Amino acid sequence: IAVADQIDGTWCSPAGDSMTIEGARIVTPGGNVVTGTYNRHHVDYEVPPGEAEAGNRVSADQLNDEQIRVIVIGRDPKDPAANAPSEIWTKCQVTS
Repeated sequence: IAVADQIDGTWCSPAGDSMTIEGARIVTPGGNVVTGTYNRHHVDYEVPPGEAEAGNRVSADQLNDEQIRVIVIGRDPKDPAANAPSEIWTKCQVTS
């Protein structure tokens, strides 16, 4: 059970990519705006054409106020080898 308020915000990957979640509106790491499936502690969306992993789904679950678990789900959900390992993304630090 997530104890965080909500998943909305800008999240950064260990590799330096970022994703912004504003309800069902998501700005992908490739800079595209897509509509995903959303609830307060989870979001998923289909990766748009032109981005790495295009056609796959990205699923993100909020762990706490500072971390989400992100996984790329392959086109064949019955094949565990099609799924990438999960990554822990953190809230991006705002700089002024």
